[in-house]
Amino acid sequence: MDGLGDTRSEMTIMKTLTIWRWFIIFWVLGATKTAWAHDPFLSYTDVLLHSNEMEVKCSLACRAALLLLNPNPTNPLPDLDEDNFDFFVPDLKQQGEKLFEIRAGGTVLAEHAVDVRLNSAADGVDFTIIFPRPPAGPLRISPTYVKRLPDEGYGTALSVFDEAGRQLAFDANLNLKNMNLNLRIPPPSKLAANDAPQTAVPSW
Repeated sequence: MDGLGDTRSEMTIMKTLTIWRWFIIFWVLGATKTAWAHDPFLSYTDVLLHSNEMEVKCSLACRAALLLLNPNPTNPLPDLDEDNFDFFVPDLKQQGEKLFEIRAGGTVLAEHAVDVRLNSAADGVDFTIIFPRPPAGPLRISPTYVKRLPDEGYGTALSVFDEAGRQLAFDANLNLKNMNLNLRIPPPSKLAANDAPQTAVPSW
């Protein structure tokens, strides 16, 4: 093959590689966009054990959060945004107190604090609920909020992590037909000074 033929062959290869690169980029961007879109029926919950407390981080789609305030709306639900979100915060905090029932043995844990924020995409409400750290032993987590929603399709994907970021339990969809996640909580662990804790990766 002469020099011109070699050049044309190389150009064809480069053109093919370029097309494949763009195809991969568009595919990745499309997949990322889909992953970031908040499923209106499925919330995402991480339960994080700390030495002296337990942190529950739950992200609900805006529609689901508003339905907790008004399960049978007669008018269209509003769109939440930075301008109107503060108006809903007090009521959403009250709902945050009742999102989950958590039992340590036979004792229902009472929350210490609730924080609510609109997520960066403005398509979900992020709840952070602080509970006392349960003692070592059986723990049951139930997303009781799904009972207050008007449709049976709501649920949450829930993960439990220990102080080191290790996953202790997971359920892909706790819902009306599958209400309870049962596990055993280990004693509080004291990480060695040179053992850096792993950060639990949220599932939302």
